[in-house]
Amino acid sequence: MKAKRIFILATVCIVAAIACAASFVGCSGAGENEVIITGSTSVTPLMEKLAEAFEAKNQDVTIQITGSGSSQGIADAQKGACEIGMSSRALKAEELESLESIEICKDGIAIIVNKECELTDVTSEQVYNLYANGTAIGSVNTPINRSNGSGTRDGFNELIKNAEGNSLKELKELKGETQDQTGSVIERVAGAKNVMGYISLGSLNDRVKAVSLDGVEATVENIKAGEYKLQRPFVLAVKKGATLSDAAQRFLDFIQSEEGKQIIRDFGCIV
Repeated sequence: MKAKRIFILATVCIVAAIACAASFVGCSGAGENEVIITGSTSVTPLMEKLAEAFEAKNQDVTIQITGSGSSQGIADAQKGACEIGMSSRALKAEELESLESIEICKDGIAIIVNKECELTDVTSEQVYNLYANGTAIGSVNTPINRSNGSGTRDGFNELIKNAEGNSLKELKELKGETQDQTGSVIERVAGAKNVMGYISLGSLNDRVKAVSLDGVEATVENIKAGEYKLQRPFVLAVKKGATLSDAAQRFLDFIQSEEGKQIIRDFGCIV
């Protein structure tokens, strides 16, 4: 009986040890050849394209990408929950105290409406008044916001201004609805003629249409020329002083290679 109790106790200890080890691996983020990346849902589709091309040539590596918002990706990188955080805005001064910022490209923010909407061009003043005051632009009377923590929201609210130069970012509350992800904004706009939203230019598809802003189309050429004002950086955040895994470093090198840059260009962003 005594021997049996010892055997049971030893078994329990072994199981507990295995469980602890598994828990540790989960908290540390990934196995040796798995790279965990979290953050901006605007950057996510581009990173998935890059990861697909990289994994095709590096079959020993798995890139795990989760779209969770820029602020979450930055926070994850700060606390070591991911090796690489994605942000669709520049890092703030306080974030740069603990993180290194790697800008991989610039992206435009497209203002989108339903394909059957009569609007083709809007002014910054009109967009400001729609989001600030609920003032309709033609048949469009419902603005779609992104959630707090979205880099796309930060960029849009900072760049859209009224005639006096006041930005949406200065307001405590905006009119309209809120959607958490790029895909849900597209779905909402595609399904209603009276709504307006905004997404990454690289995520634009034929389910919705982009309108010009102040007479300037949202195109790569106009962003390069500095004529289209709604543009922001796509940034990768890595923890200062941390040594990246070999897999993560190889992926970063690939992103910054000529092959990686061409994938970024093909996606519709500017390198």
